[in-house]
Amino acid sequence: MSEENNPFKKERKIDEWPAEVVERLSMQAERTGESLERVQEAFIKHLMDEHSCDDWSAESEDLLIDWAESFIIMDRRSSVSGGGADTTTFVGTFVGVDPRSTDRRANIARYRAQMWTENSNEALGSGQVGHYMKEGDTWVINTVNGVVETNESVENIPSMGFKAGNDYICLLSKAGRPYPHTSVGRHYYFLGNEINEFTNDILLWRVDCTDDNKDHEVRIGVPCKIQVRMPTTTDERFKDILNTNMNFWNNVEYTNESIHTVFVEDDVKKFLNPFTLWTREDFVGEMFVELDALPEAYTANVRTFEGSDGRQGKIGPIVITKGVVNRMQPEGRESEYDETGMSYSLSLTSSRLQNMNGTGIGSDVTCWISGACNNLTHPFTFEEDNGERWPYAERSPVLVCGRLAMSSRDGEMIPNIKAMGVYASARRSRRGQRGGNTGSEQFM
Repeated sequence: MSEENNPFKKERKIDEWPAEVVERLSMQAERTGESLERVQEAFIKHLMDEHSCDDWSAESEDLLIDWAESFIIMDRRSSVSGGGADTTTFVGTFVGVDPRSTDRRANIARYRAQMWTENSNEALGSGQVGHYMKEGDTWVINTVNGVVETNESVENIPSMGFKAGNDYICLLSKAGRPYPHTSVGRHYYFLGNEINEFTNDILLWRVDCTDDNKDHEVRIGVPCKIQVRMPTTTDERFKDILNTNMNFWNNVEYTNESIHTVFVEDDVKKFLNPFTLWTREDFVGEMFVELDALPEAYTANVRTFEGSDGRQGKIGPIVITKGVVNRMQPEGRESEYDETGMSYSLSLTSSRLQNMNGTGIGSDVTCWISGACNNLTHPFTFEEDNGERWPYAERSPVLVCGRLAMSSRDGEMIPNIKAMGVYASARRSRRGQRGGNTGSEQFM
């Protein structure tokens, strides 16, 4: 196709689109705060990617309307830009996953429900709340700008409704459109930076993945490129959170030797090895802590917080440590505290730790592994060059990234780690048996 005839290169005017297509694209622009031109560009890309349409002007009006409808419904939970526009390329490695997923809209839904129960007229007039009402056999939504029809049967709970007293209400966007009152997400921890900053400053980030992206397997320690949206908040508590679009995982590009050169020079490719990248102070600062120094790291970096019940709590820092596995429980056990109902563990030791404590209390550090970490990161295996995963055996050295805590055991305060990610190297690991015993006795 010639450059001048390529519809992706030619400038298209908004008024060339059918009116109902413009209406839907305008809704999306109002919802996301993006320009109508940006939404149009994303829609054109969507047509090519999803429908192999390289000249939308040749398509029928009703087909374009249906495509526009599916486009804004599909993309209602994120900006339209996908992995390209409004995203920034980060490079580095995933180091772990948050053990808990949380509803990102729970607080706003709770606050809107409180608004409604305290003064329903004022809540409706704010434009932030819609009220579900029965009109014949279907639900309609009463808003400050009028009634929105839903075509949903009153025999069912309204799809975007939640209870406030005896009423069903919904959240409304600034454009007056209803949107889901739940958006459950999980943080994935990423060690890296923007592609131009990677060799200057390596930081730990939280990549926020919500809804259908919440639970996705990641390759811990494997260098990769990701497309994220930069934080815009001024709140220090959330400035490390990178937001994502709906197709985030489709755009994660794990790198092999041929792609390493994209963001590092040949002479420093060796530093991408997690046993180097995760452990050197000039890369990760004080985040890497030797096993025998964990108590001091906790004391120096523990912080207090006030819970929703008003009680004071303590939380330790996120650390990376290294040790030799001397016990593990890859089969897991039931846990009422884990959202998956299962928890796992391994214990790390080192020659210095055993020299200090012998074989008694404090001679190893327990790493508690959540169901999410087990299911999404495969912490009891290593990855071979061909991508195949293989279990490692005890006495294998591993890296662990997790939240440091202290607990009392027989009157002594002993460190433990709530592991978010475990990295084992094919080169360094002792190969275990598949589907069998991973303990040291298998070699006897």
